Amino acid sequence: MTIQDKLKIQTYLSVVIVVAGATHLFFGVYFALLDIPFVVLLNVFDVFVYIGAFFINKAGKTRMASFIIVFKIIVFSLMATFLFGTNVNAQWFVMVAALPAALYLDFSKFQKVCIIATMPFLISIQLFFPLLFPPPFYMYDNNLLEFLFANIIVLSFILTITLNTIITSRISDLQMQQVDEFKHMSNIDALTELSNRRHAEQFFDKLDDLPSIFCLIDIDNFKAVNDTYGHDAGDAVLSTVAGILRKNTRQTDLVCRWGGEEFLVVLPKCNSEVGHRILEKMRKTVEDETIHTDSNEIKVTITGGAAVLTDSDIKLTLSICDKNLYEGKRSGKNKIII
Repeated sequence: MTIQDKLKIQTYLSVVIVVAGATHLFFGVYFALLDIPFVVLLNVFDVFVYIGAFFINKAGKTRMASFIIVFKIIVFSLMATFLFGTNVNAQWFVMVAALPAALYLDFSKFQKVCIIATMPFLISIQLFFPLLFPPPFYMYDNNLLEFLFANIIVLSFILTITLNTIITSRISDLQMQQVDEFKHMSNIDALTELSNRRHAEQFFDKLDDLPSIFCLIDIDNFKAVNDTYGHDAGDAVLSTVAGILRKNTRQTDLVCRWGGEEFLVVLPKCNSEVGHRILEKMRKTVEDETIHTDSNEIKVTITGGAAVLTDSDIKLTLSICDKNLYEGKRSGKNKIII
């Protein structure tokens, strides 16, 4: 059974328990007005049973809670018929317990078959109750009780179907939401919270033929930062640089962690002049930033190799970016080559 199925059953049981408990509370008041204290006590006892079942269900023990509810409804059916006779329709409460148990609750197939198989037997026994044991509180003119029991039976089936439909729909929505969240998380780099390489490849497919600037950016001397200050400091540097790159781009741009200390920036619908100005602003902001760690202040720079998207050839464009990045590193670092 999946987590969603367990959640569905747990939610269903919670609602059923609350409704059943409230119903027995009403009956307690009703029979108190009829001055039948024995039946009042039975209903008060039922309320406490349902309260216990509620907390058992809340603790995640859905099968135990299911058993308590089914058993309690069947006992209620038997007791009501024994006390008031068959004219109040209490014998049909067996179906209220058995059918939802077979359809929705957390029982094995064998247990469900047993529940359904005993249903006609239990109803038949109740039909013979008045012949064997005269009901102590039999009332020929208790039309209200007959009406209430009949309506509760009908409303129980309506409630069961309605709850199942609502909960199933809600579970489906939650599953779709989880799928969307998983897709989103699978496209995000956990450390920098930038897009990852997987998302970048999806982004490439959506680029049109308009001019776009690609730029590979590398943090200068990053290995020295890790060796000198430790990997926690290195992570702080990566996160800070990622934040600067993100803040200096538009929502339509791509900023992703390409690998290690290397980032890729893509500026769609952007010519080389504007692109160079944006990338230079990023470089200067990183150069001016002081990164504070637990006991150190770290300064870093970045070098970028940029190129205009050539003939919609992503691979060729990235190759040009890589060559320009190498040239920037070779010629002194802390610069953007385009």
